[in-house]
Amino acid sequence: GKAAVVRDGDGLRYDAPEDAECQDVLVRSFVPRVPVPLFLPEEPCQVAFWLGSAGNNFGLHSDLFCEQFLAQHQGAKEVLLLLPEDAAEVQPFPFLQSPLWYKSSARTVASLKLSLPGLRAVLQPGDVLFIPLWWWHEVRTVHGPSVSSTFRFHTEDAERFAKVMNAFYQFHKNAKEYGSGRLARHIRSYFACAFDAEGRAEGTKQGKSGGRLWLLAAGLVLGWMLRQGFR
Repeated sequence: GKAAVVRDGDGLRYDAPEDAECQDVLVRSFVPRVPVPLFLPEEPCQVAFWLGSAGNNFGLHSDLFCEQFLAQHQGAKEVLLLLPEDAAEVQPFPFLQSPLWYKSSARTVASLKLSLPGLRAVLQPGDVLFIPLWWWHEVRTVHGPSVSSTFRFHTEDAERFAKVMNAFYQFHKNAKEYGSGRLARHIRSYFACAFDAEGRAEGTKQGKSGGRLWLLAAGLVLGWMLRQGFR
């Protein structure tokens, strides 16, 4: 699992019980030999390994809860990066309808119509790419087999954001399952009203994805949800 690999000084250690069927013997032997970028922050991070063949594509998504370093060890990977002014441009799954709200329904950058171009990088062995918080990215293996690792640093505010988004998805889902279509419609109208108010306050045309005032709406409705006993 991702949590099984931990930093140990200037290196990595596979910290998990022995697999009775020895299915992880390759990973156990590989982990200690993986170089760790020297410029990584000192705070704890989550380490993950990625193995893939040529053509493998990890669809367009955003790790909204962390910033990370992507290190390439073998093979080559193409990374496409986007930070759209309007999140609707990347066509995320609607957070009131899907728990996959951090992924693009379009899956690939090539199928999007963007107002501004993104960034592109091809990582070779020894290269390290920093992916900032909130940036959307699509990762494709150009030459394989590919071996890479990510070092993820979580932030408290970003984790709270993810928890609120997941809570709203579950709340809206429960409202519909309990037969309260009226409540579900109220939730949607509450967000629409908040987005419109934020646009008027800023004196700008509001984008399709709305503004920051939804955070206030999130806190108010989430508090109401807890008082009503929805789980």
